[in-house]
Amino acid sequence: MTLTEGVFQTGEVAINYAEGPRRGDALVVLHGGATRWQYGQALLEALAATWHVYAPDFRGHGLSGHVPGAYGLRDYVRDTAVFLAGVVREPAVVYGHSLGGEVGVMLAAEYPPLVRAVIVGDAPLSNRNHATERPEHRAMNLLWHTLCGRPADEIELALKNMPVLEPGATIPRPAREVMGEDSAYFALQTTSLHQLDPDMLAAVLAGPEVMLEGYVPEVLLPQITCPVLLVQADARHGSALPDDEVALALKLLRRVTHVRLDGLGHPLHGPPGGTQRVLHEAFAPFFESLPRTVGAASPG
Repeated sequence: MTLTEGVFQTGEVAINYAEGPRRGDALVVLHGGATRWQYGQALLEALAATWHVYAPDFRGHGLSGHVPGAYGLRDYVRDTAVFLAGVVREPAVVYGHSLGGEVGVMLAAEYPPLVRAVIVGDAPLSNRNHATERPEHRAMNLLWHTLCGRPADEIELALKNMPVLEPGATIPRPAREVMGEDSAYFALQTTSLHQLDPDMLAAVLAGPEVMLEGYVPEVLLPQITCPVLLVQADARHGSALPDDEVALALKLLRRVTHVRLDGLGHPLHGPPGGTQRVLHEAFAPFFESLPRTVGAASPG
């Protein structure tokens, strides 16, 4: 499946994005923090068989422009809203993973005409007890912050030696031992960190109360009128979406479906390795429940 890249000027920043062929309704895929659109490439290619897919790089990520000091959640939401209005130009199904899911939640609440439905991919639904503040996650972000923009070979070596705590383990091991020396993750994340604005991770390290200002589920979730699919990873494998936040969302959202993916960790659809098929299959019933757009291909 061929995906082409383009650049869109929001008025604040240049947004790089990938786009698939016109084969159905619009579906926009939003990547997680410190990655880029290629992280979900295998999933995008599968979805592009029946959807008109778009996948922007957030500001500061991938080939999009850098805006030092402006990496709060509302900055990403504003960029995405302008992208939807200026490039997609029709109400879209929005799937966001991690940071992308947080963007999707606020986007659906504050820009309802732009969002036909939203899929929240293992994203926290609160700025309290946030996954980025877990000791192992914060240590990773501290390391990544020092690696941003460095030469690729230096980044890759550091990633391979990065301590990783496996599910159920108490002592971390080097990532190369856990993932395998030739894991596709290392090359993918090396390029992501080489291109990433370090200010993006500085914003994360400032804490969720700062970066996620305004991300209050009790306020945002009741404002969402479109259908919502909550995709929760397995807590035993490092889910960032805890059960209590799912329970709150099920109470506050008007039209919501919840799926828990047992055995699948927070990364969900990447890097390449087959999990994108599991996620695509989890999406299918939700897609089928959405009203068809006249003349569009049947999404699968």
